[in-house]
Amino acid sequence: MLRYISGVLLIDEEKLRVLRRLGLTEYEAKTYVALTSTKSAVPREIAGLAGIPYPSTYDALEALVKKGWVEVARGRPRRYRARSPKLIQKESIATVERVFAELEKIYKSSMEKAEKPEIIYTTVGRAGVIKKIQEVLSRAEKGVIIFLPHYEELASYLNQIFNSLIGKGVKVRLTTESEVSLKNIEVRLRKPILAVDVLVDEKEAIIGLPNYSACGWVENPAIAKHFKEFLELLWENSRTQ
Repeated sequence: MLRYISGVLLIDEEKLRVLRRLGLTEYEAKTYVALTSTKSAVPREIAGLAGIPYPSTYDALEALVKKGWVEVARGRPRRYRARSPKLIQKESIATVERVFAELEKIYKSSMEKAEKPEIIYTTVGRAGVIKKIQEVLSRAEKGVIIFLPHYEELASYLNQIFNSLIGKGVKVRLTTESEVSLKNIEVRLRKPILAVDVLVDEKEAIIGLPNYSACGWVENPAIAKHFKEFLELLWENSRTQ
């Protein structure tokens, strides 16, 4: 049964914690839960239900629409509605299974060639995943191939690193879903991008969920070489800006 205090929906911490682990911010999680309690609503109504600042509601809604959690109807004022939680659950599970199935294939392939077992390290949580991407990219000396669903989500974290890499002569190739303006970086477009993929110097590789809630990382030339063949194929089949 839904409970309210002064018009604000009471949301238990367990729901918020699970949604945050799936890559939502605090405001995005509250916004999505609030929308599940109503057929549709305008931003001001959503802000009141979720108990978050009205200006922040627009950012949360825009992010949720991009992530496929919320739908928007055209018109003024715009009305928003939550996509079915059951569908979100199925899509999230399917994405997790697909990404880790790819990791397992790469891992098994490398084991056939490697002299000793290698460990694929897992990072969970948006902040940890972004930090790992920054850390791995910063070690690049020759070349980087990176696939990101929405580059603008990580632009503030990666722009400075990319500028530094370009200054060192590192070749950077980026594939994302929408057009971006980046100097001295080859950019291609592909939609949809179903996973975060990073390859550095054919030595280190990252495969992560598109909402940055979890990723796998490994440092192994054999795995990286196999991974490069896969990314090169995706790159060649992506369109130029």
